[in-house]
Amino acid sequence: MTRNELEETAKAAQRELKTFEESVAGGAWLVGATPSAADVAIYPFLATLERATTKAETLARATGLHPFRETYPGVGRWMELVEALRGYERTYPPHWRAAR
Repeated sequence: MTRNELEETAKAAQRELKTFEESVAGGAWLVGATPSAADVAIYPFLATLERATTKAETLARATGLHPFRETYPGVGRWMELVEALRGYERTYPPHWRAAR
């Protein structure tokens, strides 16, 4: 991937994250007052993106994606809600746990 392609991809990610940030700003969960399939479906993508920004921190800073939860505090608060759900720890990838 070229630097130009990376920058364009980062801009697209930032646009989507801004939209997501706005959608979680008004409430705790994506749909309604309780967790739903939407929360469970979206979370792994954001967790993977957050992990990628820590693995390539310098590049992620340059593209405006790191520090992830500081850059997108609403998304970070929402992720913390998902992580606090009963059973979350059993679903956390073991190889990610070792890298914490």
